[in-house]
Amino acid sequence: MQKIVLLGATGFIGSNIAQELNCRGRDWLGVSRSGGADSDFKTVKLVDDSLKKALDEKPIVINAIGGLKPRDFEENFESAMTEFWNLTNTVLNLLRDKPPSLLMQISSAGTIYGDALFTPSVETDSPAPSSWYGRMKLVEEALFQQLAATNNVPFICARVSNPFGNVNHPKHGLVDVLVDHIREGKVFNACFPKGAQRDFIYAPEMARILVDMIDRPVPGVFNVASGESIKLQELIQFVRSKLPNALIKETISTKTDVRCSSLCTEKLSKTYGLRASSLTAFEYLRNELFREE
Repeated sequence: MQKIVLLGATGFIGSNIAQELNCRGRDWLGVSRSGGADSDFKTVKLVDDSLKKALDEKPIVINAIGGLKPRDFEENFESAMTEFWNLTNTVLNLLRDKPPSLLMQISSAGTIYGDALFTPSVETDSPAPSSWYGRMKLVEEALFQQLAATNNVPFICARVSNPFGNVNHPKHGLVDVLVDHIREGKVFNACFPKGAQRDFIYAPEMARILVDMIDRPVPGVFNVASGESIKLQELIQFVRSKLPNALIKETISTKTDVRCSSLCTEKLSKTYGLRASSLTAFEYLRNELFREE
C-alpha cells in the first residue's frame, strides 16, 4: 500500500494515529518538530533529508503537527502566534515543493464551530471560533486547503472532537487530566462555563476512523466525533459520587471558552460508513478509577 507521512507523530492526536498505523503494519514515516525515538517508533525532524526523500514518492500526508493549546494564546499571544506561523509556513513550503498524493488536515471541531446553541454543528455551518486558538485553526485549514487545490491534491479536513484515553499524553485533554490528577492526588481545576457540554471520542477509535478515511478517501470536511455531547458537570458529579474525597476545585472559566460543543457525524457515517462505537467517557472513568467495583 501507499507510503504515509505522519506529521506530528508524537503529538496528542498523532501518537494515536502512529499506533494505529503500526498495528496495521503500514509503511509510514513519523515526523516531529524535535525528532527522536518513541517506545514503538522513531521520528525525524521537518528538515531531515529522509522526509524530503519520502515526499519524492508522493505519499499520503497526514498533518497532525501542532503543539499549541488554547491557553498558549491567552498567556502569551505574540509568542503563540509566532510559533504557529513559523511552523505552518515550514510545512506549507515543504508540501509546495513536493505535493503529496493526498493530504489529510487534522483540525479542531469544538473551537472551529463555537457554541452549538440549538442543533449539533454540521460541516456546512459558518465557523464561529471564540478563541484565538480556534481562529488560527480555521486559518490553518484554509491555508492547507488552498495548497491542495493549487496542486490538484485531494484534501480531507478531519475536524476532531475531544479525544480521551491517550496513554502517551495523560496530561492533555479534560478526561485524561482528570484521571491523572486523581491518581496522583493532585487538585483538578474544573474550569468550564456553567452548563458546558463536550463531545468526547475514545482516542484509539478516533485513530481507527482517520486511517480508514485515508484508505478510501473522499475529499471534504468531516466531523470525527462520537456524536454525543456530555455535560461536564455530570462527569465531575460522577467522579465525586464514587470518590467523595477527590480534590476537585471548581474555578471560573475564561470568556473564550465554548459552552456547548455538539457535533453531527451524519456526513461521516453516510460517506464512509464509519461511526465511533467504543468507550464513552463515563465508561473510561469507571475503568480507570473504579476498577475494583
